[in-house]
Amino acid sequence: MAEIRDLTLSVHQLVDFLLREGDIDNRVYNSDTMAMGSKIHAAFQHKQGNEYLSEVYLKETFLREDAKVTIEGRADGIIIGQKYPIIDEIKSTVAPLDVFYNEQKEWHLAQAKCYALMYCHDKKLDKAVVRLTYISQIDDSRMMKEFTYSVDELLSDTIALIDEYLAFQRQQFKHIEERNKSAKTLKFPYKDFRPGQREMAKYAYSVAKKGGVFFCEAPTGIGKTMSTLYPSVTAFGSTKNEKVFYLTAKASGRLSAFDAMTKLYEAGFHGRDSLIMAKDKICPNPGAACNPDECPFAKSYYSKLRAVTKEALETNQRFSTDFVREIARQYEMCPFELQLDLSLWADVIILDYNYFFDPIVYLQRYFDDTVDSSNFVMLIDEAHNLIDRGRSAYSESINTDLITDVKKSLKKHKVQKIKNALNKLKTSLEFEDLNIGDSRRLTEIPKPVVKALDAIQKAHIAMNKEPHPSLGDSYAELGRRCHRFSFIDENYAQNTTLYARRFGNNYSLELYCEDPSPMLRDCLMKVKGAVIFSATLQPIDYYMDALLGDKSFPYLILPSPFPEENFDLMIAPMVSTRYKDREKTYDEVAKYLKEFVSARTGNYFIYFPSYEYLDNIRPYLDFGDADVFEQERDMNDDEKTLFLSRFLPNPENTTVGLLIIGGSFSEGIDLVDDRLIGVGVVGIGLAQICFEKELIREFYEKKNGNGFEYSYMNPGVNKVMQAVGRLIRSENDRGAALLIDDRYMKSEYRELFARTWKGYNLVTSVEDVKENIHNFYKKN
Repeated sequence: MAEIRDLTLSVHQLVDFLLREGDIDNRVYNSDTMAMGSKIHAAFQHKQGNEYLSEVYLKETFLREDAKVTIEGRADGIIIGQKYPIIDEIKSTVAPLDVFYNEQKEWHLAQAKCYALMYCHDKKLDKAVVRLTYISQIDDSRMMKEFTYSVDELLSDTIALIDEYLAFQRQQFKHIEERNKSAKTLKFPYKDFRPGQREMAKYAYSVAKKGGVFFCEAPTGIGKTMSTLYPSVTAFGSTKNEKVFYLTAKASGRLSAFDAMTKLYEAGFHGRDSLIMAKDKICPNPGAACNPDECPFAKSYYSKLRAVTKEALETNQRFSTDFVREIARQYEMCPFELQLDLSLWADVIILDYNYFFDPIVYLQRYFDDTVDSSNFVMLIDEAHNLIDRGRSAYSESINTDLITDVKKSLKKHKVQKIKNALNKLKTSLEFEDLNIGDSRRLTEIPKPVVKALDAIQKAHIAMNKEPHPSLGDSYAELGRRCHRFSFIDENYAQNTTLYARRFGNNYSLELYCEDPSPMLRDCLMKVKGAVIFSATLQPIDYYMDALLGDKSFPYLILPSPFPEENFDLMIAPMVSTRYKDREKTYDEVAKYLKEFVSARTGNYFIYFPSYEYLDNIRPYLDFGDADVFEQERDMNDDEKTLFLSRFLPNPENTTVGLLIIGGSFSEGIDLVDDRLIGVGVVGIGLAQICFEKELIREFYEKKNGNGFEYSYMNPGVNKVMQAVGRLIRSENDRGAALLIDDRYMKSEYRELFARTWKGYNLVTSVEDVKENIHNFYKKN
């Protein structure tokens, strides 16, 4: 007798995969039409009588020869009180209703018939009416199509869908069997565990096995990527876990996870993994809109998907960026959408935070409320970045400068309704009583702004009724912002502060989230468990509270695995870099840095508080014959790579990089051995005082009395620790760090550094720097 497999699917997962046909078309399916569709659905449901039941949750399990398949979902509406219940499936669209119906009838009918069957079985009924309700987003016109089915007909059609899906799924069942078998015998891919690595892996395995949330600070060298992936993968062999998601803030972290998976495959793991790239990094047709008239990769995408998926599963183990690009090119399909669709069949998915935590771009196929994600395990790397990323996910702004740019870009386009709406929006944002530099809190969005946003949405939807050329990137950006702004205001207003501000002639209206922890925690409550980790999570209770609103989670803080004698930490406590003292201390800071760099030939990173500070101290800096390179604003990936390539191994001449603390060169940079022997940090990493930072300070001052710590001090210290962390990247690295600021000697700062850096040397003069470095290298 065949083994009975458990499979749980939403109605959408079942029907979409089998019956969806046609193109990717952002004129029909986009954020505006989806938002408008939700409003239209809700308004239609609200107007119905008491016999109309909205959003009815239905679930049923069907036993097949080798599988127990559970189907679940929410019916838009069920009308009771008549001879037979009417199962209502509501669809709204910008397309002509009859065209939309004829193109998508089978897809839409199948959804409704699944709900009808489950309702009939639940209520022991022998017949039901299925109604497809189509509503135009252009003129609110409606079209309804009704079909009556016996429960036997509904059962026959639904079973046919399930069996067709199972024919595809049986290959996946076999894959899961092989995956789990290999996971049970998988050996650690290296000869030995590094110090601290086994302990971290033990706790990560416990999360994968039992669930829950666990925090870990794992300094560079522990091997935190493998410490979390290895135990999570081995847990496939002893649990019902379905997927492991490895989330990071930066591309370098995702590539590290991808490389770690390579090691696990080499060690004998039989699984699949997907690396999800941002759309702008993988799109083969940048600048084109996602519709078949502008992009050939959108045409017939869904019609091709099943065959291409079958080929991908039969021929490849890893859905890497290169593989996805090649197969998408071969079949002329959108690689961005294809990587997401292929990830459904992967065991480990490597992706950015936004695909889990962002309320708009999160992957609904995994994390929607209608999906069972209770057997998913989340590995959240670089977690010190998640607080700010969480704030960004639940914040948004609209400003008049962007609107002006959009108006300029539309001059040659005949879209008068959109131009009129833009004029209304710009006028509504220009608050007459707001002076230059002012920011003012508001209790609600002004009515003229609400009307203007609504006008833009309607004009955009109306424009999409007919084919049209792309209106450009600035228009797309404004549309994205308007949609996010409205969505956040409607759903998360209680978690944000609304304010207006003015810089010169640029007016903006902003929603800012001071505390993202309620939303981040809600996300994590959907999944089985999460390991939240970083090289720098000090103080740990701050990160637990700011991320998840609770300080009681289990945690582990590991020491650095590298020899302490390989690292020389110097603190220069006689110099103030406070804003009020900077003019007086530029020369002194420059002298410390000159001595630090000249003491030994090699490569150095020097971090400054801001571009403004760097510009001001630049005339004072003197590094002799050293090659000096300066971080520039908005460097692209190629420029960053070129910048780092100048820090060569075995240098015969000194090279100095002048960088900004907290910038793109402050973390995720691995210059091993002698490619970096010195790191200098000017200041204590504090952000400049601004309206948003003050909102955070005020919020936490009221909440727990730690406003300054949560807004300024703790994030600043983390920036310093990340910057210094660029120095010792392997057991063979040796180097010195110089921290310049008198505040480093305050007890509250020393306590934060104490766990990571066990000792330091005070350098109270320029001469002390030279002597200290000489003694350090003499010992080493």
